[in-house]
Amino acid sequence: MRRAPSIQERRGKRAAWLRQHAAPAALALATLMQQTAAQTPAPAPGVATPTAVPAAVQNPVAVVAMEILREECVACHRPGKVKGGLKLGTEEGLKKGGESGPVLKLGHGQESLLHEVLLKGGDPHMPPKKQLSQQQTDAIKAWIDAGAPWDAAVMEAPPKPRPVTLRKMPKSVESVLTLAFSPDGSQLAVARGGRIEIRDAKQERYPVSLSFEVQPEAIQSLGWTPDGAHLFAGGFRKVSFWSTKDGLSEGVWTTDLVGQVTALALSSTGETLWIADSLASRGGFLHKVAWQQRQLLKTWKAHEDSVYALALSADGRWLATAGADRLARRWDTATDALSATYEGHTNQVLGVAFDSLTPRLATTGADREIKVWDRESREQDAVLGDKKQVVSAICWSKDGSRLIGVTERGNGAVYSAIQKHTGEQRSDTAKVQKLDKVEAFLQSLSATADGSVIAAGATDGRIFVWKAADGKLQPTE
Repeated sequence: MRRAPSIQERRGKRAAWLRQHAAPAALALATLMQQTAAQTPAPAPGVATPTAVPAAVQNPVAVVAMEILREECVACHRPGKVKGGLKLGTEEGLKKGGESGPVLKLGHGQESLLHEVLLKGGDPHMPPKKQLSQQQTDAIKAWIDAGAPWDAAVMEAPPKPRPVTLRKMPKSVESVLTLAFSPDGSQLAVARGGRIEIRDAKQERYPVSLSFEVQPEAIQSLGWTPDGAHLFAGGFRKVSFWSTKDGLSEGVWTTDLVGQVTALALSSTGETLWIADSLASRGGFLHKVAWQQRQLLKTWKAHEDSVYALALSADGRWLATAGADRLARRWDTATDALSATYEGHTNQVLGVAFDSLTPRLATTGADREIKVWDRESREQDAVLGDKKQVVSAICWSKDGSRLIGVTERGNGAVYSAIQKHTGEQRSDTAKVQKLDKVEAFLQSLSATADGSVIAAGATDGRIFVWKAADGKLQPTE
């Protein structure tokens, strides 16, 4: 009969194991935590930077390891892109494993597939084109050894920004990614590349009254203040604020921005600004800012991929988002809670708009359909368009009289008197006024409050203006 090891022997073996395995992992974990603290910028003076969960209740082992998964792995193992059948964005998906079976052996990091594939010589090796540092792999091992505790707030947080050097765009690349009529319709702001032009919408041919450089990269979103005296411009990791009187900068917002500012929405009082902050395949995040105080109120992950558009309801109660993850969502602006998800598009949702007269919401997608939803029941009231071309942008006039869409092939249409679909042909669900066709890829859209005048921007830098009543193209400079 074999002699059972003594308590002293067991303790000696345990100490040796800890020196061999736990100590290096703990050292790596401590080093990574120090690096994370050193890389985290201090909040701007007077700006609150809340965290999703107070640091006191977060498990440091989980935070460090899950940040590594979020930064290095989730982009290829998320809803819509599940390589190897493995989803890493949720605790359920991680513990379920993938096509090769479970990837975790809780309490045994060295024997877990998730750790093995990260090591040099791992087969398969992950990430495929990169080798994680020893500190990173040791941190993953330490986390699994600790039972892989889950912290959902880490996965929902924006990725850490990485240094990027921007270069000025060539003059030949001046796509009009965004444009916007002023609240009173007297001016049209056009973002051509990294420059803003303010055009006089009360004069023939829309002459440029003011032009100023904003940034080296393309402006992706624009927004007017309610009084028309200022403009917001969204670019890469920043929102800048400009006077429409003289084109002078009045400040910039960069707090916690990690990607492209693809859309902006400002409350009717000018007090609250919502910023859509997008990283392709990494997530679409919303930042809620008390603009008058320049204070960040909250940041949260709204979509699993980029957010392409934002819209506020007429009463300011709801904020709608359109995502590259094929979903549209509606948020309560008072509580920031998710109120509804609209599923039905089979490709990216490119635009979203509220009807001010009825509780309806419109979305457009790369699946070549405009869908009109009952806002509360989430049922589809109508499906518009000919399904032959992508409607790249939509807007609903503020008076609720017209829903407008423009396409990638230079077509456009104005829909009015939209009725609930009864199973008849699509043309019976709305009155349709077609816009004169142009030879251009249209990708941005705006309309005056009553929807009588429509403007669209193209990838080649041109702008086009139509009268909604007859769809006739108007001459522009």
